[in-house]
Amino acid sequence: MTKFSLLQIAKGELVNYNGQEYVILKVIALTQVLAQNIANKNTEVLDIQHLTPWSVKQDDQTENQDIDLTGIPEEEWQLARERLKIIKPLLSRTVRGSATAEQIAKESGHGIATIYRWVRWYKNSGLLTDLLLDKPGWKAGKWRLNKEVEAIIHNEIENFHLTDQKQSIASTTERIRTLCFNAGLPPPHWETVEKRINAISERERFERRHSKRAAKQIFDPNEGTIPNAEWPLALTQIDHTPLPVMVVHDITRVSIGRPYVTFNIDVYSRTIPGMYLSIDHPSSMSAGLCVSHSILPKEKWLAEDVGLPDIAWPIWGVMGILHMDNAREFRGDMIKDACLEYGIDPQFRPVKTPHYGGHIERYMGNASQNLKKVEGATFSNPKERGDYDSEGNAILTMHELEQWLVVMIAKYHDSPHEGIGGETPIDRYRKGLLGGNGKLPRGLPARRLDEEKVRIDFMPFEERTVQSYGVVIDDIYYFADVLRPWVNAMNPDQPKLRQVFKFRRDPRDISRLYFFDPNAQRYYVIPYRNTSYPPISIWELRAARSAAKASGIKDIDERIIFQYVNKLWEIQDQAALKTKVARRADQRKREHAKARKKTTKDLPNVIKTESPAMPPTIPGYDPNRTSVFEDDDE
Repeated sequence: MTKFSLLQIAKGELVNYNGQEYVILKVIALTQVLAQNIANKNTEVLDIQHLTPWSVKQDDQTENQDIDLTGIPEEEWQLARERLKIIKPLLSRTVRGSATAEQIAKESGHGIATIYRWVRWYKNSGLLTDLLLDKPGWKAGKWRLNKEVEAIIHNEIENFHLTDQKQSIASTTERIRTLCFNAGLPPPHWETVEKRINAISERERFERRHSKRAAKQIFDPNEGTIPNAEWPLALTQIDHTPLPVMVVHDITRVSIGRPYVTFNIDVYSRTIPGMYLSIDHPSSMSAGLCVSHSILPKEKWLAEDVGLPDIAWPIWGVMGILHMDNAREFRGDMIKDACLEYGIDPQFRPVKTPHYGGHIERYMGNASQNLKKVEGATFSNPKERGDYDSEGNAILTMHELEQWLVVMIAKYHDSPHEGIGGETPIDRYRKGLLGGNGKLPRGLPARRLDEEKVRIDFMPFEERTVQSYGVVIDDIYYFADVLRPWVNAMNPDQPKLRQVFKFRRDPRDISRLYFFDPNAQRYYVIPYRNTSYPPISIWELRAARSAAKASGIKDIDERIIFQYVNKLWEIQDQAALKTKVARRADQRKREHAKARKKTTKDLPNVIKTESPAMPPTIPGYDPNRTSVFEDDDE
């Protein structure tokens, strides 16, 4: 990835267009800017989708290192958040001049050069992890205090300060310093303790020292109101729903059942920043794909994947708050860490308070209502459906339904919305960014240029140690030469324990893992150890495992899993797609193959490692063991 991870779209920004340098004079639409050619002084209208940042010194475009988000300890996230809080006034387009920076430097106790360096790093990438790079002499990944002092600080904050005794910062610091003195450790400064405490959210501190009920009264909005949604992308709501329409198999055009969709809605404008359609049940992958789709520009996706290049969907950018319900797929570490990286505040809907998700619920209801006009609709209940044969009348494939949804969203964006005073969502979005109706222009959100990083960051992961034979996940072995330096590696912070690594995996294609190499500071693809095995999805693996268990097999290894995968495929083929279950399974296989092909296209720069000619032997594994299917015909 290049030095620039963001394209800033604002007056005065230097940009590249067809190899020539331009300066932006004015943003004139959601998709266009007025810019002046630096060489010939001509003024032109440029399409934003074709712009890239201009680098005066091409030598400055160095390779940035990726950062494994899941490997960053909480105290380092806190350090980065503290720094972002310090420089936040300087990130505003309305704040200018050195006086402000000097005042911030004085108040924070940091040098003016350090303040400017943090601002430059953050503006170039928009990533919180870039604030983990420190001034010379500080090693990224380490606090200045030793581990024993940190442990005492953490314990006393948790068990002394954050209690209903409501101990002051001064008394907490005094207690910490006494414990450190007794242990023969250097006592921390009171400002150090204060910073650790202030890094904890104000709501959490209040809740721990008072009560959840008191915190709710102070920090929660009144019923029916949504705070913090005062401009586009300030707050979005995300949720899943099964669609009330039957889709058909790509080949047979016979019904395979109902698909699922994940929508994300911008509360301020009611526009839809992103969506994800799938035949699979909602998962953390569905949530991650919807969020990354919301953040990234959509011109290429509309043209190449959807096949609707003339449809406009000019919404991109990182949201401020991501509002979710309490479903398990939203509560994993992947969503939390990725949101931290991109400066997104993940908030969860309180239990039994449906009004908190009212905007996304209403939109999903409207989408379902529109789908009742489509052939194959299932309607809301048997009485409404009557004698209508939903399966027999189904006509849309998954791809055609995706096109239908994209057109529906485009029409919705251009239709008056009662909830926003009769404005159209796209007009309200445009005015919220470019000005109008008494609102000052806020400016277009930056366009992320590091699309591969965004997609991988929002991908689920598994934690494993690296053994001599590679990595095992769900009884399947993976290996690549890049893993060899990490075989039986010890944890540098806990030398008696093995080091645990994160391996990201797309559930639709578990034939490859994405491994973050701590030395190279980038992701590598780790394939099956046995590359003769076919790509499968996590759902096919689970079905094969269940079939093997039903056959009485107790010791299930990867060879048995793939034998049963092939067996199930044969059963599907023999069924000739006569049943809905068989058709749905076959269509799922086709959808996952499309996703696998798309992933290869979307992640071109992730190094594809080659499997070694002779992978290490797996202890106790005999590839020549007799097939479990030899007696099936008896």
